[in-house]
Amino acid sequence: MSTKQREEEILSLASHWIKLASEQLGTDRKEISGEAAEYLVSYEWPGGEKELELAVRKACILSESPFLEVEDFDLAQRQPKSIGKFVESRLKGFMRNIKRFEKFNLYEMVIPEVEKSLIMMVLKETKGNQIKAASLLGINRNTLRSKIKKLGIKVKGLK
Repeated sequence: MSTKQREEEILSLASHWIKLASEQLGTDRKEISGEAAEYLVSYEWPGGEKELELAVRKACILSESPFLEVEDFDLAQRQPKSIGKFVESRLKGFMRNIKRFEKFNLYEMVIPEVEKSLIMMVLKETKGNQIKAASLLGINRNTLRSKIKKLGIKVKGLK
């Protein structure tokens, strides 16, 4: 396969997965910047088409811009965006909708939901083992049990 054919194939596949991601997520379709296109074409793709697909989908989900840039792909570093950046990107749309309210207890609304999601994920990962879950969360088991009750998390074996 010539270099030109390889470039066309990579960009065609990337475009296809961007379209699918926007349809599945119900978001505006994103475009690949020129610099990002060069970056994608120059990358070796040791994981083949599947690696390209996953990289494009991740970039579509995490990018806050209508244009996918090199840093959205993060292939060289293979480090995910920080949790803070991820949460921030998800909250931006929500913030636009609530700005019209003068008084809104956003902190009391968001923090328990984030905490509940985190605890539920850890409990699922530990198959409901609260001692392991508390250890992973870096909190005392009694604190975990209190949070489970307060947040209304359903766990087998809990009353």
